[in-house]
Formats: sequence, C-alpha cells, structure tokens
Amino acid sequence: MRWRGEGRTVPLAFGFPFRLPIVGPEGHARLSITAPQQDAAMRTLLSQFCEAFDTTVRPLLTPISEANAALTEAKEDLGIPEVRAELLDLQHRIQGLVDKVAEQQAYVLLFGPLKSGKSTLMNALAGTYVSEVSSLPAYPCMVYLSHAEERVFYVSRYSGEMERFTDPSALYGHVNGAHEELAAKLRESEAAEIEFDPSRHYQDAIRKVDVRLPAGDLAQSGAVLVDTPGLYSRMKFGYDRMTKEFRDSASCAIFVVKSDNLFLEQVFEEFEDLLELFSRIFLVVNLDTTKSDLSPDGTLVPSLEQEDPLRIIDAFENLAMSAPLKRAADDGRLKIYPVDLLRAASHRLSESSDESPAVPVRGQANFDAFLEDLTEYLNSTDYLVAFLGDSLRRASGLLEDLEEACEDPSIAALRDHADALDAQRQEQQRRRHAIHRLGAFDWRSAFRELDEKLAPSIRERAQISSQATEKELDRLVDQWFLSDASFESLINDDLVPRLTRFETELTGFVAETLEDEVLPGTAGLLLPSNIGADLHSAEIDLGELGLESLGAMSKDAALGHVTAPVAVERVPVKRSVIDWLLFRSQAKCRERLFGDAANPAARIPVDRKTRRLGEDARRAIRRELDLFKSRFFMETIQRAHRHLVSRYADSAVDAMTERLEAREESIGLRLQELVDALMERRKVLSHIATLQARAGEVRGGVDELTAAYGQTEPDKLIQPAPSGGLPAPPQIEEGLTPLPAISLAPPPGSPEDAPEDLDHLESTAAKLIQIAPAPVSEEARADQEEPFAG
Repeated sequence: MRWRGEGRTVPLAFGFPFRLPIVGPEGHARLSITAPQQDAAMRTLLSQFCEAFDTTVRPLLTPISEANAALTEAKEDLGIPEVRAELLDLQHRIQGLVDKVAEQQAYVLLFGPLKSGKSTLMNALAGTYVSEVSSLPAYPCMVYLSHAEERVFYVSRYSGEMERFTDPSALYGHVNGAHEELAAKLRESEAAEIEFDPSRHYQDAIRKVDVRLPAGDLAQSGAVLVDTPGLYSRMKFGYDRMTKEFRDSASCAIFVVKSDNLFLEQVFEEFEDLLELFSRIFLVVNLDTTKSDLSPDGTLVPSLEQEDPLRIIDAFENLAMSAPLKRAADDGRLKIYPVDLLRAASHRLSESSDESPAVPVRGQANFDAFLEDLTEYLNSTDYLVAFLGDSLRRASGLLEDLEEACEDPSIAALRDHADALDAQRQEQQRRRHAIHRLGAFDWRSAFRELDEKLAPSIRERAQISSQATEKELDRLVDQWFLSDASFESLINDDLVPRLTRFETELTGFVAETLEDEVLPGTAGLLLPSNIGADLHSAEIDLGELGLESLGAMSKDAALGHVTAPVAVERVPVKRSVIDWLLFRSQAKCRERLFGDAANPAARIPVDRKTRRLGEDARRAIRRELDLFKSRFFMETIQRAHRHLVSRYADSAVDAMTERLEAREESIGLRLQELVDALMERRKVLSHIATLQARAGEVRGGVDELTAAYGQTEPDKLIQPAPSGGLPAPPQIEEGLTPLPAISLAPPPGSPEDAPEDLDHLESTAAKLIQIAPAPVSEEARADQEEPFAG
C-alpha cells in the first residue's frame, strides 16, 4: 500500500542543512519549521549556484521587458501578435524562474476537478485559513500562495500589467468582474469558431493571482502553494497554460479527487499529461468520513470511507487505474493518500489556534503521512538535484523559446517592412528636396520668357490687323458721305463693329497663339533638365497645370471695350444764311442737322451732307478717328496681353505655388507617418536584436553553469561552498566510472527511460558527498561573475 502514517525527522529547506522534527506537540506532522542559526558568511554550493544563476539569467529580464514595452507602446499593429504574446509569456516565465531560484522556492501544485477540495488542502498545508483562495470565483488562472508579513495581493494580466490589492473584498469584486468579461470574450471566440488564447485575443485577462499573507507553516519554508484552475472546465486554457508554465520546473504536484469521482475515467483523462511534467505526484483521495450507508434492516451504518478507506484505494488500483498510472505508482513517482481533507484542515487550523481537540481526528494519521512524505521529498537530494538540473534545463528551454520567438518569420517580415518603409522615407525625402528646389525656382521669370516669345508674333499680327482696319474705317467714312445714313448709323453700324472685329480677331489670335504653346504639355515653358526632373519627382504635371491655367484666361474681359470713335460735337457744320440771320450757334446747327446730340439719328441726304458738312467735316471725322485708332489699337493689344498672357502666367505661377505647398504639406505628413512607423519598427527590432544578443550571452552563462555544477555531488549542494568561486569539475580516480553530468534533456517520464530502481539513484547520490572549503572573497567573486554580467 502506498500511504504512510508514521512521523519522522527530515530537513525542510533549500540551501542550508536542517534537521528538525516534523512532529507537532500533539504528535502530528507540520510543514512549518524554524531554521537553526548559521554563520552568515557560510554559503552552500546550492546557494552559490542560485546566486550565480540569478546573476546570469536575471539581466535577460531588462531587454525582454523593454521589447515588450516597445510592442505595447506601438500605435499600430506591427503584424507580430504571436511574437508579442510569446514574449509576454516568456517574460513572465523567466521572471518566475529567476525568482524561484533566487529565493530557492519549491512549488507545490494543487490540481484536480472543480470542487474537489484543493482550497481545503491549501488551508491545511498553510496551517491558516486562506479565505482569499476559497472565495475567489472559479477564474481560470493560477493562485500562488506564499508567506509574507503583511496581507497583500497582486493580480497579473497577460498584458504584463500588475495591480495591487490589500482588501480581500476588493480583490473578490475585481476578479468576479474580470470573470464575467472573460466569459463574454470566450463566447465571442466560440461564436466565431476561434480557439481562444488570452495572450492573443484578450490580454486583459488575469494570468495569475499572488496571495501573500502571514501563513503559519509557510513562514519559514521555501514552499509556494499553487492552486491551479479546475480541470475539465470550459475555460481549459488555464490548465494548458499551467502545463507550459511548470514544465522542467522541479515542482511536485498534488492531485485532489473526491472519493465519489475516483472511478470516473474523465477525472484522469489529463492525468497522463501531468505525469510527464512532474517527477513526483501525490494523489489525495478526499474522503467524507461522516458518510453513512443504509443497512438491510434500515439502520444507518458507517460507510466504507469511515471504516476501511484502504479498500477503496485497493479497488481503484486493481480495477480502475490505467496502465500509465500503474507504472508511475510502481516506480514510486505516484503515491496515493486517502484523507478527509475537511477534518484534517479543521484540525490543522484549530491546532494553530491552540484549540486542539482532545480526541484524535479520524484519518489524521493519513494526512500526517502525506505531509511527511511531501516534506521528505522536498528536502531529499533527489529534489535538490532536480531543482538544480531542472533550473538549468528550464533556462535552456526558455532561451530556445526566446530565440525561436526572435527568429519568427514575422520578425523577418517586420524587418523587410521596415526596410521598405525606409526606402519610402528616402523617396519622400528626395521629393521634398525637389519641391524645395522648385520653390526656389523663379517661375515668373520663366513665364516672362514665354511672354517675350509670344510678343513678336502678336505685334506683327496687330500691325497687319490695324492697317487693314484703318483702310476699312476710311472706306466706311467715305461711303457714309455718299449715303443718306445718319451719324448714329456711321458710328454704331459701321465704325464700332469694325473696331470690335479688330478687337475680337486680335484677342483670338493671342489666345490661340498662347494655347499653341501650352497644349504640347510644357505649359509653354522651356525649362532646364534638372527642373524637369524635380517636377517629375514632385509628381507635378506641367501640362495639366498649363491647361488648368488656360481656363483662368478671360477672353470676355479683353472684349467689349469699343466706344464711339468720333463724337458728334467734334464734327463741324456749315451755317446757312438763315442760320446767320437767326444767330444760330454751332451746336444748334449740329442739332438741326444730326438730331439730338445724345442720339444723332436724323437721316441726312447726300446733297445736304455736301452743303452742310463738306470736306471740312470729312477731314475732322478722319482726324478724330485717327486719334481714336492710335489709342484703341494699343489698348487692345495691352488688354489682350493683360487678360490672356499675363493672366495665364499669374494663374500658372499661383497654381505652381499652391501645388508646391500642397505637396510640401502632404509629403511632410507622409514623412511623419513613415518616420513614426519606421521608428516604431526599428525600436522593436532594436530591442529584439538586443534581446537576441543578451540571450546569446545568457546562454553562454547557462552553459558555463551547467559545466561547473552539472557534475556536483547531490549532498555536496548543502555543504559550505569552496573558495575560489565555481567548483571545478571533479577529478575521476583511475578505475572509477565517471558520473553523468546533468542533462538538458527532459527528465524521464516513462518506464523505458526510468532507472531500474530508486535504490540505484539513492546509492549513486550517496557516493557524491564532499565537504567544500570556505566562501570566496568579494574580489574573486566579482572576477568570477564578470562573464555573466551581460
């Protein structure tokens, strides 16, 4: 039978030799101990290893924390969510490993189905009522219980954030709310048919809760009790995380199952996986010794759990235990203890409060046997060797995981993306320089050159048109004197239309000439090749700009400016005899001849024009017309230039300025976006590179620790450390077989890999005891630890 009931004397701590009784004043086993006084200068090899391990591995936390901070601070998704989740997980696991080794902690994991009695067992082991554990909602996270002088709670999330609580009710409310949020996220993932992973899909999920309080029997031990998520729950990822968390962690596990569920196959579906994680598993069958059974005569009689719980265990071993469990039990890796946990916890707590019952508690011997075997294992040389070797193996495994995360294809893709962003940044920078050069270019001078290019043809056309117009105007005047038409008809029907035609033809010619220069796509400019290249870099289409600027020309603004070329008041009229007799003025005579001055529409017969106007009037009209033409032709050319060529040049220069300013602004914004994105990626990549380099240094340090301590004799671990730093590899005497070094391969988990018997291991360990010299000096220690300072 694999349960014990006798107390005995064993050590219970790491790093120092203890020989204290584990039997309490009532003859019951206790987990709490008091360390004997030791010389503060005395250091054991195990404590020296722990210090060297901490010095070697802990520096890795800084770069991995900085890398995670850079990933968290990134404003956009960098496309590496898996790496981010993995690095957060590795940071947590490395932190746990270095803290465990530095404090020489022993993790004792409690797992089993929901409501199996794990919290009750935790209360019994701690020797105090840990209400914070039993009252928390069934959140799928691990709860770490350790001793502290003051009650405090830490809630750690997958994002790496941590919150501190001192009020248990506040902790309960916080976890309860988080449980509801997690359930909602889980339902969303199930609806989307996504396998939920909190490290990726909900990093605000709680990863673990640290409960630190004055815990009686944990006060002076290095044990940390870990309450794990209930198995077979809907939120199974908490259990999956546990199996990853404690692989190669030199932890022992306690599996708690109620006697009613002992024979259910479902209870042990995950158990075989746990056998691979832990070198020792304690199976606690939670009894209810208050149960009664119904007898044939109708009376209640004590149940089998009261009278003979061993028969239940025997039945389980012979009828329900699977082959892997059977092998583990035969190898001594699995031990079974029938315990009434509720009564045992009650007795332990009342014992702690000095209110122990006078009558021994039923089944207390079973709990004492379980506690004694647990304590004995945690203080055995087997565990010390496992602690040292598993710490090195776990460090090596975490480094492999870290290197794999840093070499993830998504990191290479991120690096390629950063290179592409840098190329885009350089291109935008070249465009910005091109825009600056274009802004410094004298565009008005360039368009003045266009004006100078157009001027000769415009002057030539204006000269030809003006000569033809002059002849036509003289002909129209002569023709008027030979007709009965009014003066108003001469002005509005003959002279003004002809002058308007000149204005229209010249304006049209200027516009057409300008368009002929602009339409080929150069805006009418002849630019240096470097300016053309800068326009291309700035993505400014000069042809498009020219066409747009042509639309700014206003032909209508250049037309419609023809007025009456000759005023009726300027035409002399000959007076008749009657005019002289009646003393009529020149104005009155003109009015009688032409009609009202504002509307000289009176028809004038040819003979009357001859008598009353004659050659004097003809010469006066031509003289006035010549004065008007000289001014009108020049003004028409100037207006056509101003409203067409100059307006086009001004519009083009303004459009170029607007385009350059818009490009400058857009490129500035784009450059800022690129620089921000590039800096985020380079920051992350820089931290990843630093992390890789530091991981390489740490790996070298772990290899040196493995070489230095890998062949250390187990019992020597608790002897005083030798002077001179790390122990030298032991010398093998001739004829003796060298002992194998600690391997970084996982510990054996199957009968084929296991040693032939446990006695072989114990005899091997017994051969390794040596006494170590005095501690090393501070100068020598500094020299020795320098390789691990990275």
